[in-house]
Amino acid sequence: MKEYLSLKKIKSKYKIILFYVSFIITLLFFPIIFFLIKAINLFFRIRITEIATNRYGHLTLNPEIYLLEKKEEEKNKRYLDFFYESKYGVCNNEVLNLWKKKILIFPRYILEPIDIMLSKIYSKKNIHTIEGFNSKVRDINCYFDRHKPSLFLTEEQEKYCVNILSKNEIDIKKIRYVCLFNRDDAYLNSSKYKKSWYYLSHHNYKIDKFTLAADSLNERDVYLFRMGAKVEEKFGEGKSKIIDYANSNFRSELMDIYLATHCLFGVSCGTGSSHISVICRKPILDLNANLHHLMTFMNGSLLLAKHYYSKEKKRNLTLKEILEFEEPSIRHRHDLDINKIEIIDCKNEEIKDAVIELLDRIEGTYLETEEIKTLQNKYKSKNWKKITKIINGEKYNFHNIIRANYSSNFLLNNKDWLN
Repeated sequence: MKEYLSLKKIKSKYKIILFYVSFIITLLFFPIIFFLIKAINLFFRIRITEIATNRYGHLTLNPEIYLLEKKEEEKNKRYLDFFYESKYGVCNNEVLNLWKKKILIFPRYILEPIDIMLSKIYSKKNIHTIEGFNSKVRDINCYFDRHKPSLFLTEEQEKYCVNILSKNEIDIKKIRYVCLFNRDDAYLNSSKYKKSWYYLSHHNYKIDKFTLAADSLNERDVYLFRMGAKVEEKFGEGKSKIIDYANSNFRSELMDIYLATHCLFGVSCGTGSSHISVICRKPILDLNANLHHLMTFMNGSLLLAKHYYSKEKKRNLTLKEILEFEEPSIRHRHDLDINKIEIIDCKNEEIKDAVIELLDRIEGTYLETEEIKTLQNKYKSKNWKKITKIINGEKYNFHNIIRANYSSNFLLNNKDWLN
């Protein structure tokens, strides 16, 4: 282990040295490089953009949204796009390698020096990069409906994963399973870049919150895979249909992709690890604590945010009251503290009800009464389009057509929330 850590430090120092050497070379030859870019721009507009390769959600969804927008919105425009890796590393090399088959991705030391130089020249217009690339993680224009996923495993990779699972007594082709993408601080704390993650802590769930939901799925002969690379606690010990994959001996970056690609649906707590399932158009139960960020664009999916308790009003805020806040003003834990809002976890029963509702909807057995339809329409009619952010001076909508349903049991039991 010590030898492995030592090797990682050597590689890290090597990359830093390589970057500065490349920066000096770029600085010396930049007039020539700039002339070549200007010449090529006569035929193709060159754009150089960093991918947030250190964050699973961005590494997964940003290229997918980019490719869809290119097909739909930029098909008549002539661009030559180059991408480079983040200085903070790569969270999943298998995902990165799959994207390299679709777009031109280079090591950081090759392109970032050029990007830095061009940023100095185009400081106001910023025309040399793809605007808002790392901010777009939502299919608000419903392009998913018209295009197949851009990212997929090869037949050989799929067979490899099936064989590994078989060796661990899991016949993946003969079972139905759900992927649970829970969020805690273990993964973030494992980063070599140490910092306080308090500002994101309201997203976390203790894993035992999902025991009732897992048991209910098992009763319907549906397995549950607890996903993750690094987690705080074990889950499902002694239960054959709960697979604590995050703590298993067959967990790998490739297997992460395979399981998320083929699951019946995903249960996500706002973590980027679920986004492979998202781009594979799998239904999602989105338990994101940040209500503004709920994936309302996901057709066939279900939503259930945590409760926003106002310490001043001494009650939970209504949906309308929450949507009145600007998106950045209650995004992080510090912002919530300032506004005297406490985020309260959903109850075990509420999570279980939502999980079973999504399963029923997928199986076509869910009975949607007129009352539930009325409540769903009321939730969808709220002013979701008010939630926006500014990307390079332009307004970007978080929500367009509201297609995902909200947990029906929650709406039935909390009708005042819709007032």
